[in-house]
Amino acid sequence: MQNWEWLRERMRKLGISQKDAAEALQWQKTRISELLCGKRDLPVDKVFLAARFFNLDLEQLTKYNSGFSDKIPQEPNKLPKSVEQTKIAFIDVVDASAAKGRGLNTPPVAKQPINDDVLKLIPSLKGKKLKLLIASGDAMSPTINDRDIVLIDVNIKRPNKDGMYLFDLQGELFIKRVVFNEFEKSAQIISDNPLYPPIKVNDLSKLHCLGKIGAVCKMFF
Repeated sequence: MQNWEWLRERMRKLGISQKDAAEALQWQKTRISELLCGKRDLPVDKVFLAARFFNLDLEQLTKYNSGFSDKIPQEPNKLPKSVEQTKIAFIDVVDASAAKGRGLNTPPVAKQPINDDVLKLIPSLKGKKLKLLIASGDAMSPTINDRDIVLIDVNIKRPNKDGMYLFDLQGELFIKRVVFNEFEKSAQIISDNPLYPPIKVNDLSKLHCLGKIGAVCKMFF
């Protein structure tokens, strides 16, 4: 956890109450209190709102919040509008529980702004087409629980190595682990929850997906 005492002092100087911050960040007041006491950091979907509300540099705040930097975020340098726009990427957030037969064509429930420089911190994501998915169900528990947020590379349409992938069954979205058997030229589709039995796939040409899971953001509230 990061030390957020500097933010408490900034709020005091700006005359911002915890209630004001909670309303601006669309967050519970108790969460603001826990943040200022160093008991939690900002969730991913609150970083952009916090940077805008507290007038802080988004890149610096993102690095500080994620632990990549201990430098206290400062007010942003004033950049031409055209430059500011090129530095922000927006990723659709899709709720799996709302798919209802539409798969990834389900309208996004939000758009997550991410600074391009943050994506550069993860070289494996460079140039990939990404979506954020709010997971549904317990089939992949404890690795992915209900309402956890997963980052998906939707450029991958066919599993090519062991990993977690997003599948579409009649428009419903499912995350499963794929484990290949190179000797048998087959694969197993596995749920991490042992209550769900694995499925063996003998014809790999029929193994298609909507994308590969690249990261998981755990929800604890």
